[in-house]
Amino acid sequence: MGIRSQRKPRSATLSRATVDVISFETFAALWSQTREVWPWTCLFVAPFWLETVYRHLGAAGAPCILSVHEERTPIGMMALAIENDTACFLGSPDVCDYQDLISAPGRQAKVLESVIAHLAAWGIRQLDLRTLRPDAVMLDALNSITAGCGQAALSADEVTYEIPLPASWEDYLGGLDGKQRHEVRRKLRRLETRGTVHYRCVSDLAPSAAPVDTFLALFRRNRPDKAAFMSEVMEAYFRDQMHSLGIQGLLRIGILEVNAQPAAAVLCFDYRGVRYLYNSGYDEQFEPFSVGVVSKLLSIRDSIESGCRHYDFLKGQESYKRRIGGREVPLYRCLLPL
Repeated sequence: MGIRSQRKPRSATLSRATVDVISFETFAALWSQTREVWPWTCLFVAPFWLETVYRHLGAAGAPCILSVHEERTPIGMMALAIENDTACFLGSPDVCDYQDLISAPGRQAKVLESVIAHLAAWGIRQLDLRTLRPDAVMLDALNSITAGCGQAALSADEVTYEIPLPASWEDYLGGLDGKQRHEVRRKLRRLETRGTVHYRCVSDLAPSAAPVDTFLALFRRNRPDKAAFMSEVMEAYFRDQMHSLGIQGLLRIGILEVNAQPAAAVLCFDYRGVRYLYNSGYDEQFEPFSVGVVSKLLSIRDSIESGCRHYDFLKGQESYKRRIGGREVPLYRCLLPL
């Protein structure tokens, strides 16, 4: 895995801030060093996540992971891919729903200024960054920087949906409007008429574990376009990423069984009090019983019982997200001339 450095300086200085190009191994060491004291709110920029994405899916350009230090103390990082005179976040938008700048608390403006100065010295002329949440560290840094660069252009990119979770399942149902609440209860009752319904949430899995196989089989059985998406390369990525999430203690695979037969599955991870719905699938023979939506509802119930504070559906305009209480959150693309 080459890290971009050819014909370019390996470090730069801005007001005692030093910028270095680092390897994935050093990136991972810095994650271990700082993850308990820095926010690290965006898991999609964690070293284990990006290394798995890059190893299986590559990047839109040469990887360039930058670390920023002040007097040998790390204050931030930014994982980028560089192509020609443009730098973007490292990692594919297809599998990295959000991305962000990584910074020590209160140091985001200094980190971004330092990265901009370093990239400009390399001849990079533009940062093209997606996908940013409204609460992204990057947007906060942009509002504060004074470095000589062009005006950032923010544009609507995609949307996500999320639910602030109450203390109980009944409180969740009470927060829905009357029509939504009726539909949720109707779907749950209707599935129960099919037979014995069981939902279980499993974690800490090896790549070849049965729940992983079950999820992948249901994903492919869902729709022809999803089966085409799950190529051999993509399957290898998903298996490795699930294994990495399991090692980190974050993986949550929810499996809905009807009469002991797998009917639907959701691939989630829990991180800093949020359950993220990364992907899902179901057996189309159960489609009349809305097992796809029911599996999400049972995942929401499980996340409440597990003490999560939010449920994040991640990117996408799927209508079911609104129907079961999801609130729309805009996502942005940032073009920043240097």
